[in-house]
Amino acid sequence: MIEGDFRELMNEVVTFNSASAIDKYGKQSFSSASSTYYARLMFEQRIVRDKDGREVVESGRAILYGVAASLTPLFKMTLPDGGTPKILFTSTIQDENGDHHTVVSFGQ
Repeated sequence: MIEGDFRELMNEVVTFNSASAIDKYGKQSFSSASSTYYARLMFEQRIVRDKDGREVVESGRAILYGVAASLTPLFKMTLPDGGTPKILFTSTIQDENGDHHTVVSFGQ
């Protein structure tokens, strides 16, 4: 269970759509069904390693209120301003009671 004080930090809404298909040219299309999460957005450019160990430029992170274990870099993330940055990787953060929240790293 997540504390109410933690929710007060989440002042943005972020939307995710799952990948539905990839055409023969590698262009991805997304499902019209979406999931929304309250989030805390933090914009800061830094060099991080992606899930494959490559160095990439992260332009920010979204700390989601709740656990979104099914999110992967194949999802489309839409920010409140309409931007759709690429998801680099996701992490589920735990506390003494188990899974607590999800952090989504995003970049160009």
